Amino acid sequence: MDLGLKCILLTVVQLAIILYLLSGVYAAFIANIYIIWAFISLSLIIASIFLESPIAALVETFSAILSLLIIKKLLNVCLTFIHEYKLAVIMINIDNVIGNPITYAIVFSAFIASYYSWSLILKRGDVVVDRLKSIGMSLRNIQKNLLAKSSVVMLIAFLITLIKPMKIYEEVMYILGVAFSLLLLVLKGHRASKNLCAVASWIILPYAMFKGVALESTVEEEEVIEGVKIGKIVSRLVYGKPANVWLKEKLHLPKSPSWYWKVESGTYTYNPYSQINYHILIAGSSGTGKSSLAKKLIKELYYQWAIPCLVIDPHNEYVRVIEELDGIVVDASKISINPLELDECSPRERIVQVADTIQRVFRLGNLQRAVLEDLLEEAYAEKGIINDDPETWKLKPPTFLTLLKVIEKRIEYARSSGERSRYEGLKPYIRLLSTSIFRETTISFSDILSKPSVVAMANLPGDHVKAILSETLLRKIAHYMYVSGESMGLSHYIVIDEAHRICRRSTEPSLVARLMMESRKYGIGFIIITQQPLDIDEGIIANSALKISFKLSEPENLDYMAKTLAGYISENRLEIFKEALYYMPRFYAVVRDSRLAEPTIVKIEV
Repeated sequence: MDLGLKCILLTVVQLAIILYLLSGVYAAFIANIYIIWAFISLSLIIASIFLESPIAALVETFSAILSLLIIKKLLNVCLTFIHEYKLAVIMINIDNVIGNPITYAIVFSAFIASYYSWSLILKRGDVVVDRLKSIGMSLRNIQKNLLAKSSVVMLIAFLITLIKPMKIYEEVMYILGVAFSLLLLVLKGHRASKNLCAVASWIILPYAMFKGVALESTVEEEEVIEGVKIGKIVSRLVYGKPANVWLKEKLHLPKSPSWYWKVESGTYTYNPYSQINYHILIAGSSGTGKSSLAKKLIKELYYQWAIPCLVIDPHNEYVRVIEELDGIVVDASKISINPLELDECSPRERIVQVADTIQRVFRLGNLQRAVLEDLLEEAYAEKGIINDDPETWKLKPPTFLTLLKVIEKRIEYARSSGERSRYEGLKPYIRLLSTSIFRETTISFSDILSKPSVVAMANLPGDHVKAILSETLLRKIAHYMYVSGESMGLSHYIVIDEAHRICRRSTEPSLVARLMMESRKYGIGFIIITQQPLDIDEGIIANSALKISFKLSEPENLDYMAKTLAGYISENRLEIFKEALYYMPRFYAVVRDSRLAEPTIVKIEV
């Protein structure tokens, strides 16, 4: 087999395996990145044997790794059409691999090991070196070879970028050039010299894609982007010898080149239409500015684009801002909503959903969960609704009061003390939920989604009722979303305050995470606000294009958010995020969005 075809085959195999490893990593990427590094080093050594050339193996391995950048851009495009949060996670993981200098250190270490073993121990010659010696790459040969010409042009483009970093349109042109080079490689790459010359042009990619350019050009362009003016940029993350350091009296920095927050100026503006999705995550300790920023977003989104927000408000904190917008204020203690309404799903499906919610909120055991499902099935049967008879699904559904009566009847006719205790163990929870709040639905979702609205829950009896009402509201909104059909653009936002109480991390994606995956095509964005990002469903964090973190002091949440914003761990990168989040002044925040090459620190204007 020709050396060029061998290189292409190996590149495809390496890419496939790396993507498989990346797609299987969601919760603990930092631990699993070692597996990817181990695979890369092992595959380079195997490639040296297969290609009979450590040099060809090095170039081929670099090609596979750097090809991930093209794949990342394709995934970015796919996210516009396929609303799958796992794609966003893979993109983040690609950044973690490609942007980490350790990856390249491992590649060169594996190359040195393979070259030493191949040349000195096995005493074999390198095929590429032998062929290059016999070819004689003269200027005349280059002039005759179209593939070599295109490669030389791209290598010259690399030298140009050393003087002037590429902007977005130049970056796109380069990608097209690489694609053209590969096409020529497939059609005419029958000799090692052509193969290596074309593949070498990929070496420009790291500089072009993640050199940090883009932050400088973005900062300049921010001022002309229409949108919500979030605040003033005070610093940005850069790598180099520390100079003009932001908050230098508190942040500890080495004198050698490292990551640090460089003082910067500019305006940070948010435009939902310029992001890969509409979703926003706002994290931070109490009193740092989260709610003030959320209120500003609620007002500005409505003023500038007439996009209304529906706020799920546990403490009535957003009532005044909704009143200022002449919106709808819903006192949750004066409405009614029935979680057991079918809304075009089967009784069995609704039973599982309601049992999931109650189990999670009240932390029930698996045995209690099984008993609850049995009781719910009987409650539906009491109203004549049978899972196997779709005609009965149109009948009036039961409520939690119906369920309470079923439990009381089971207790009355229990045949043993053990059976009675199982039902009595559930009765207090269902009694709490059998109030007037969870009766026949009286709220109009078309109204509260058509203009600024807030569901004020401060008067509800306890966090358990608030959590179940919130999840029921979201489930109803999901049904309304599906019935209304796909939207041509962003139509409204849903704001969830204290989201860690509603969308807790678990083995299965939360309702909010699933809604965020699909909501773009229905024109819905989410603003998620939390003091405890560690407790939030990881799918929510991965699928938020804009991440804003105010000061965090609790160690575990601080560590988790620092890793999320850093993207990957390199030298002092993680520590610089931790220190920034810990010492962050009030109304200052670290901002990371899908447009910026690196995070920036913004003084929020409220």
